[in-house]
Formats: sequence, C-alpha cells, structure tokens
Amino acid sequence: MEINQNPLELLTAKVQETLADIQNLGNQIDAKFDESATVLTAWVQSAPSSIVSAGAIATQEAFKIAHNIRFENLPRNLQSKFARAGVRDGIRDVQEAAKVFESIPAQIRAQGPEAIRNFCQDKDWSHIQAHVNGGGSEAANGIFEHFWVNRARGGVDMTAAELAVAKQVLADAAFKAAVAEIVGAAMKGAIAAAVIELVFSILENSLLCVEGKITQSELVEQVATATAKAGIAGGVITGILLTLCMIFPPIAALLGAAAMPLAVAGIGFMGIRAWEIFCHGDRLFGITEQAQKFLGMTEQLTVMIPESNRL
Repeated sequence: MEINQNPLELLTAKVQETLADIQNLGNQIDAKFDESATVLTAWVQSAPSSIVSAGAIATQEAFKIAHNIRFENLPRNLQSKFARAGVRDGIRDVQEAAKVFESIPAQIRAQGPEAIRNFCQDKDWSHIQAHVNGGGSEAANGIFEHFWVNRARGGVDMTAAELAVAKQVLADAAFKAAVAEIVGAAMKGAIAAAVIELVFSILENSLLCVEGKITQSELVEQVATATAKAGIAGGVITGILLTLCMIFPPIAALLGAAAMPLAVAGIGFMGIRAWEIFCHGDRLFGITEQAQKFLGMTEQLTVMIPESNRL
C-alpha cells in the first residue's frame, strides 16, 4: 500500500532545495565577481604604463605624419624632383608640384623623405593623355606607375584598364606602408609599456615579498604577468591610435594633440603609483628617517630646538 507524503514535509523539502540552489548560484556569482575584480585590478595597475607609452608614442608618430605629408616640409631636392617629374620643357610651379607630390598616397608620404625616395625609385610620373596627343603636365593628367610600363607604352594614351592597374599599385603600396607604420609604432608602444611596468611591478612585488605576503616564485610570476599585460595593452592602444592616423593622415595633427592628454593622464597615475610604492617602502625600511640622518637633518633640528623645550 502506497503511503502519501505529508504535504507540509514536501513543501519544506522543496523550499530547502530552492534555497540551496539560490545559495549555490550566489556562490558562483561571487566567484565570478572576484575573478573579474582581480582581472580588472591587474589591468588598472598596468594601465598607467600602457597609457603613458601609447599616448607619448602616438603623439610623436602623429606629429611626424602630419609633418611628412606636407610638400613644404620636403627637402629641396625632392621638391625639385616633383616640380620636374614628367615635364618635357620647363618646370612646374609650386602649387602644381605639390599636387604631383600629393598624388602619392598619404600613407607612403607619412613615412618621410626616405620612404618617398624608395617609392619613386622604380616609378615614372606617367601622362594619362600622352604628351604627343596634346596631354599637358598638370598634376591631374598624370599618375605614378612602374617605369617599365610607362616606357613600353610610348606615345599612347593610357587606357581605363591601365589607369586602374596603376591605381591598384598605388593602393597596394599605401596598404603596405600603413601596416608597416602601425606595426612599428605598436611595437614601440608595447616595449615602452612593458619596460615601465617591469620597473614598477618589481618594486611593488619586492616589497610584498619582503613582508612575506608572497614567495619569490610568486614575485617572478606576478612581475612577468603584469609586464606582459602592460606590453600587450600598450601595443594595442598605440596600434589603434596609429591606425586612425594612417586612415586619416590629414587630421594626424589633431589626433596627436588629442593623444597628448592621454600621456599626461598616464604620467599623473604613475606619479600616484610611485608615491604609494615609496610610502610602502618607507614603512618597511624607514627611508625618510635614514635620509634625514644621512643629510644631518636630525642633528640640525636638535640644535635648533631650545633645550627648555626638549623632552
């Protein structure tokens, strides 16, 4: 014969089961929150070094790009090259020479005079409408392309297909130049951030090791982890800022100016962090007291205090 369970007991069991599930869920949430807080704390600690390196390098690179893409900042011999490129007789005026220079993608010009010389080394400024067919030497009637293509064409107008190929060559060169510039800057940002974080992390964790809060192996592990995170963050932030500069080179100066407060803010946070490290070290080693003794300040203060006021 089947015995029916007491409804009150059944209800109590269900309530207890539900409470246990809620408690387990709460414990899981707490664990996830603690894990996220640990990750966030580690990132915040390494953020100043990443921000400083990214802001400083992005500012430097952005202003360099803004300088390099302007015709008037070219060396005189390069200005003369663009004034004469593809011209049979005479020389272009400054405005037309600048337009010829600006027909080179900004991403290539951004890398500076040496990159421009390398780009032009195997290029001719080719007439779209051939000179013998009445084509002029104004910037709008030409494009840079490989010299062997131009010279093989002779006195024939460029076809639409040939013009498209020449433009694609320029686009490919611009893409490669942009990637090289971004990767180079990102590497600088990563290295700078890692070096800064390495110094701070060694100081912080060494003090914790002296206090016995962490072991030497934990010190090495935490320093390595913090340095790696800072390096990655510094590289990523620098890469993002430089990507914007290379996509929009004409506004590189504005982006550089915008990156300056980033570097300043990072320096401020690093100053706070340095002060905290100093205070921690002072509590452990009495740095201030030792410095006063070394400088003779304690004796000077003793002499200056009247004997009647001494304890």
